Amino acid sequence: MRINRFMLALTVGTSILALGATAHAAVPHASSVPAVRDAAGPASGKHVVELGSQTQALPAVGDARPDDAMTPDVTYHTTAFTNNDGGECLDGDTNTIGNNGAKVQLWGCNGWSNQNWYWTPAPGQPTGYYTIQNGDQWQCLDGDTNTIGNNGAKVQLWGCNGWSNQTWIWNGSTLRNADKGQCLDGDTNTIPANGAKVQLWSCNGWTNQSWTWH
Repeated sequence: MRINRFMLALTVGTSILALGATAHAAVPHASSVPAVRDAAGPASGKHVVELGSQTQALPAVGDARPDDAMTPDVTYHTTAFTNNDGGECLDGDTNTIGNNGAKVQLWGCNGWSNQNWYWTPAPGQPTGYYTIQNGDQWQCLDGDTNTIGNNGAKVQLWGCNGWSNQTWIWNGSTLRNADKGQCLDGDTNTIPANGAKVQLWSCNGWTNQSWTWH
């Protein structure tokens, strides 16, 4: 009798496990929907939309505002942001990152966190306006207020403060600083060397001011 009860329990348990496996396998994978997860660090509590799969474009100026951007609790994650002149990645310098004024440069793409960027829609602004944080120490991409407005103005990492020099306007290929309207520019004198200078410059339509997210 004990053996029969044991065999019955074993049979029922096996059936339940098989049922569970079948139910799990029946759930479809929505490959057309970008992955969403919770952010870490200072962006904690925000939902991260992963753009690396190319299933959804980073919303640009003039685009219809997507449903997920209707809330300030979303941020878009790009695993790389490359300059279309030399193909290098926008990079936070690991020797200075974490300090205000940390260097922003161009570097061969390597997938490290200092080349990851998180784009959060700027509160109260139209589609395409962002605060952009580096994935290493969560500092904001910042136009230096001491030099902004001049060609060659410094681009750096700084603690996020919500100022206009930390607001960036993405039009699908160029990135303008909201303070003086200058374009994020890879220095043609140093591209494509590792450590090539990134600066602000009057927008001119050249490829060194054209960027691609990944």
